[in-house]
Amino acid sequence: MATQFFNTMFYSSIAGLATIIGILIVLYAKEFNKKYSIYLVSFGAGVLIAFALINLIPESLELYDFSLYIVLFGFLIFYLIEHFIMLHPFHEPFEREHAAGKTAILGLGFHSLIDGIVIGAGFEISQKIGLIATLAVIAHELPEGITAMAVLLHAKVKKIKSLLYSFLVAIATPVGALLTYYFIRDINESFIGFLFALAAGSFIYIGASDLVPETHEHYNKNNALYLIIGIIFVVLITLIFS
Repeated sequence: MATQFFNTMFYSSIAGLATIIGILIVLYAKEFNKKYSIYLVSFGAGVLIAFALINLIPESLELYDFSLYIVLFGFLIFYLIEHFIMLHPFHEPFEREHAAGKTAILGLGFHSLIDGIVIGAGFEISQKIGLIATLAVIAHELPEGITAMAVLLHAKVKKIKSLLYSFLVAIATPVGALLTYYFIRDINESFIGFLFALAAGSFIYIGASDLVPETHEHYNKNNALYLIIGIIFVVLITLIFS
């Protein structure tokens, strides 16, 4: 029992640390951010959409029969969040960017929480499955940290707030693992499939509705290239860990 708790918290913390490393990469490359933050947004859009379509949806379909309906529900939920809670009649472009940044962080934080739940559930089954789940999570937590910080900085959120929001995304992974260990142990596969599907819907909405329009508004001929690089990155990671 003690070993399982240690493994759950240790490996979920490593996954969260990968997010923090991504945050620091963006934070301390100041000149890079000024000139190329939109490229990171493009990369993040490719990562989010590809990860949802290539990983989350197929995995959810194997675990939960009604996954596609939940994907649509997740998409709708994030639309409603942005429409009724985070948006108001904007008169300046930066206001829309600011709201888009907050929506993106909400989706990333939700997914980080699910990552922690998956790691915790994996160690509940066996150490081997827990380790495989951790590797899969770490593989996309680094770009998730880059995406979180880049989106917030590009949305002109103050640096202190950007750092706080991004670290909240990072610690959501060990928090999810801790919640799994204490409160939802013996979690069934259908529920994990449900969460995967919900996360997929949120990722597709954030990528397609918030991030991709940003790449069009701040046009650069290399935006498409970085979006494609994000997609290729997810494909390679998927092949490596399949």
